[in-house]
Amino acid sequence: MIYGQNFSKQLTKDYIMKNFAVLLILTLLASTSIAQKKNGTVFNEHETIDKTRGFWDAVKNGDTEKVKTFFADSVVIVRNGNDWKTSAENFSKNSSYWTKNFVNFKVEDLPGTYPDALEYKDGKMWVQDWLLLTGTNEKTGINLDLHMHCLYAFDDDGKIATFIQYYNNNVFEDIRNAQTTRENGKVYINHPHIATVRKLLNTYVAEDVEGLKEFFTEDAIFSSLAGGYDVTMNLEERAADVADHFATRKDIHFEQVGYPDCIFYELNNGYVVYSWWNYSYTDEENDKKVEMPLMLSHSFNDDGKIVREMAYFSTNHVTD
Repeated sequence: MIYGQNFSKQLTKDYIMKNFAVLLILTLLASTSIAQKKNGTVFNEHETIDKTRGFWDAVKNGDTEKVKTFFADSVVIVRNGNDWKTSAENFSKNSSYWTKNFVNFKVEDLPGTYPDALEYKDGKMWVQDWLLLTGTNEKTGINLDLHMHCLYAFDDDGKIATFIQYYNNNVFEDIRNAQTTRENGKVYINHPHIATVRKLLNTYVAEDVEGLKEFFTEDAIFSSLAGGYDVTMNLEERAADVADHFATRKDIHFEQVGYPDCIFYELNNGYVVYSWWNYSYTDEENDKKVEMPLMLSHSFNDDGKIVREMAYFSTNHVTD
């Protein structure tokens, strides 16, 4: 009898769980159906898209009167979240900024994108596009390569009543800054970092690999013009490279050309020493003497250690 009661309870439990599972599935289906409720239609060809293209064509041509024809008398402008109202007259005049300040100014669809026209159920029309604006600023020579996302809201007369733009403003800050004169630090003809570079080269002449490593941080980066800007070595790789040099070269010598400069860069809050040398050695394999001009760049940390070394030289002197 007790066995029968437990069995009955188990059947009741299974029944409840199965019905709960069915109810959960129906609830999920219902919520999914609600989430996918249609609220309008998207077009990839539409007269409003033609109007936005016509607007940008007028901008490219510097035709401010034509620009004005695409906008309502009163327009809401939103740029990177900042909004204000203006008139079509003022907006069209300001649109001449592009052709007055940039040569070879172009506006194209960002590669891989195309505009959408969205007609909502309430009859409102919007267009959104993703643009690439290019050109060269005439005053500063700075090249424009600007990605811009635009949204256009049309009124009942088919005019643009709201114009929204999103873009990275850095290039315009660079253009403004480039038209000013600003100091960016100091230049030293004598400095402890210059002495460090001289000691470094003397250690190289002494063919002391372990001694060379003491001048650099453990995570120092090395590169050269001959090796390519995108190719770097770490400290251990550079030490092995130098050891290979010492195995095949003798009579190593550096003759200073001019004088080194130690520059403190305010913008990056760091010191860099630039130095120029005539570098020479004798190739032990064929007893050939090699001479080449060499420019070195050494960046320092706050502890006076070198964090980056860049060497500028031509391999023609080695292969000839």
